[in-house]
Amino acid sequence: MQHDPHRIRLEANRELHARPFPVLRANCRLVHLCVRVSPKSRDEVRAWLKERIKDFPDDFQGHWERPGADSWIRVERHTEFVAITQVVPEGLQFTEVADATWIDRAPQDVLVLARVTSSVGGEMPADVEAVSSLRNGAVIAGSNFTADNAGFTSWTVSFSKDPGDEAAGRLLQMILEIETYRTLAVMGMDRIRAVHPILQRVANNLPHETTETLDHDAMMDTLASLSAQESELHAVWEKLAWRVGANQAYHELVFQRLDQLKANGLDGYVGIRHFLKRRLTPAVSTAETVMRRRSELADQIDERAQLLRTQLQLNLQSQTRDLLASLDQSAVRQIRLQSAVEGLSTVAIAYYAVGLISPMIEPFVDPAMKDWVKAGVAPVVIGLVWWTLSRIRNRVSHNT
Repeated sequence: MQHDPHRIRLEANRELHARPFPVLRANCRLVHLCVRVSPKSRDEVRAWLKERIKDFPDDFQGHWERPGADSWIRVERHTEFVAITQVVPEGLQFTEVADATWIDRAPQDVLVLARVTSSVGGEMPADVEAVSSLRNGAVIAGSNFTADNAGFTSWTVSFSKDPGDEAAGRLLQMILEIETYRTLAVMGMDRIRAVHPILQRVANNLPHETTETLDHDAMMDTLASLSAQESELHAVWEKLAWRVGANQAYHELVFQRLDQLKANGLDGYVGIRHFLKRRLTPAVSTAETVMRRRSELADQIDERAQLLRTQLQLNLQSQTRDLLASLDQSAVRQIRLQSAVEGLSTVAIAYYAVGLISPMIEPFVDPAMKDWVKAGVAPVVIGLVWWTLSRIRNRVSHNT
């Protein structure tokens, strides 16, 4: 493949322009839908989108938009979801644009389903749960974060005056991002809560005995138990680390958007920031607490395992020292025994040597002197035998 010197620069520029702000009228109604997506389900999601959006392209690259005041629609692919935003034409209901039958056939989970009513000088509905002024009072926005009978959460946006299509589009896009990210910030909470019993069981089963009170077999059993608990905690980390990190990032994005919009509460209403702080932040904090507790338990298990391994190593060194001392004692005994055997061997060999030499000398001496001959030969033979054995022992020692 030929090297393209412009590839990185062009990809960076495309990323900067991947999700431009929409151009929308201040008086409009929007339906916003987010569906989970993964590399394995992209083709299924694309086919599902084409059922409703006939002109949706086959070569979708991550961002597609159809222009038109009443036919405007945008599809964006993010890391873990696809967002579909569509203008609701005059005379149609939200449920007619976001058909329930089509939504129920979604190949993946529907993460966000929201409707936005935007107007100039409009009023807040009576059932709104949180209201804030935005952009120094130029905009008032309120939301009912509880889904209605059709499954929609609702946002109402009221501009004090028409800011123009580009400014209105930017503000409405940021409100849709708040709705999207506040949902994604608590995604996977069921899995996070399910980890509590695992962490509690691990904490309850941590060994409390000191290593000095355990014998070798008990320490090996404890070490095996700690290894199993460490594997459980590692599985928890693999299962939740990315999800908790993503939730934290989405949580930060929610409040970044509120800061950028300069959201402030209105008298008589609960502010959007205050509402989300009370409802959203505790859930994210719970996830952080779970992961922190997991890390603390992992550190405790690692500390106990290190103590056990150290104690086992000390025990092994002590056993090795005792074994070497025993070998030294055995070697000393072996040397003493060997010396005793050599002494006896010297006597035995000398005895047989004297018995062999005496008959050869006796014919040449007086019979009365035979015993004296043996007495004289014996010391000489013993000395020669001892000297010969010593030479052999020294030569063997040198060779080894």
